[in-house]
Amino acid sequence: MSILDTLLIVTALTAALWWAVSRHRRPAVLEAFSFVAAFLAVLTPALEGMRWQLVPWQVLATAVAAAAALRRWRPGHSRRWRRVIGRSLLVAGLAVAGVALLTAFVPTLPEPAGPHKVGSEIFRWTDSRRPETLTPNPSDHRQVIVQAWYPSDTSKGRGVPYFEAQGRLPGAIGGMPSFMFRSFGAIATHATIGTPVSAARKTWPVLLFSPGLSLPREMYTALCADLASRGYVVVALSVPYESAVSVLAGGHVVGQTTHPDVMGPPPHPALERLIDIRAADSSFALDQLSRLAQLEPNSRLAGHLDLEHVGIAGHSLGGATAVQVLVGDRRFKVGVNLDGKLFGREPDARLDRPFLWIQSGDAKTAEYTQGRDRLLHGLRDGGSLLTVRGSTHVSFTDSPSYLTSLGRRLAGGTTVGSISVAAMTAMTGDTIAAFVGPALGVRGGRSLNDVLAAHPGVRLERRIAARTATAASPAAQR
Repeated sequence: MSILDTLLIVTALTAALWWAVSRHRRPAVLEAFSFVAAFLAVLTPALEGMRWQLVPWQVLATAVAAAAALRRWRPGHSRRWRRVIGRSLLVAGLAVAGVALLTAFVPTLPEPAGPHKVGSEIFRWTDSRRPETLTPNPSDHRQVIVQAWYPSDTSKGRGVPYFEAQGRLPGAIGGMPSFMFRSFGAIATHATIGTPVSAARKTWPVLLFSPGLSLPREMYTALCADLASRGYVVVALSVPYESAVSVLAGGHVVGQTTHPDVMGPPPHPALERLIDIRAADSSFALDQLSRLAQLEPNSRLAGHLDLEHVGIAGHSLGGATAVQVLVGDRRFKVGVNLDGKLFGREPDARLDRPFLWIQSGDAKTAEYTQGRDRLLHGLRDGGSLLTVRGSTHVSFTDSPSYLTSLGRRLAGGTTVGSISVAAMTAMTGDTIAAFVGPALGVRGGRSLNDVLAAHPGVRLERRIAARTATAASPAAQR
């Protein structure tokens, strides 16, 4: 918030309260305050651009200036019923304006915690073998869009924008109107477009990431960049027509067109269908990455991917997707579920690769816990169940950064949680890296026990021992 913004808010607030409780005291000064507030309401957007959080304050400033002009034009003509209505509107306006200030003008994402800088590259591929089932056109084929975040040795270059489609967003993103994201072009993502891959290793392990239902991959920027800085090539998938925003080949922007019910009782055929699509997208993305040198010879990542060490993580429906991918594609060596409920036959999967389940601290439904417990009971190569205290389901996204610290304290408890995005990213990033590292060939990192000791907010609920013959494998030691 700039000095000009602060002046507007203080002046409009002072004038509004003055009109509400003591309009007859020093009327000349009150009039001056009211006109100055209106002047600032015009000056602020002219110099700094329109921010939706200031619109209620600009309206309030205009209202008090109108009241001052009316009293000068017709002094002594105020009636009681008009004053009552005016005061009621002022109170309502102040309430709306105050709530708007609980959101961040420009969200702040934490700097990645790992030793590497972060680069990024976007790929758009078409799977000619799969028709697109989420559009009415039978000639459409499935497009798979991924954004790779990778370790680099330099941060020189053009910064990665938060939203690839900034300025062309659909009407709503994650249930929020798109005007709320107008300032997100100024977010520092702590990543650079197309920088060279770090020379610290010849090849780097790969971790695919699947987002939650309707949520764009961009809402996981903090976590993806953090994991990349720790030495992973994080490949975050968009899910066209299900994600809130995707940019297809040719630059065409599409929003969410399918809206399945995730909260109703089972069965969930629509969600199972989406998971099938996501799982096929994930395997196809890995197919393309294995041919990257032929498909994208100019890519910075060509020749730098360790495709013998690939894992998958996901949030919400993306976590359920991780289970399905492990069941159907043995190239994936480890999986992570961030608070995702399971569907269909997934709870009965007998996973023979290590699996980490991190859940939020809010209340869980019986369907969630029963599916979770059945899956964990069937793990054959070990795993862990962790809870992040004070978190909610969306705390695993960047959403906590969309509120100010006061906003999180007042309104975050049941929405984004009380934990800052910096603290949540540190806990989640440390935990994921400690768990997947051994399975993905990373040596010398912190163990899960070390992470739990460093983060009292992460509670170990259950540790599942490996049932395979190699009980001394890295999975058994997590």
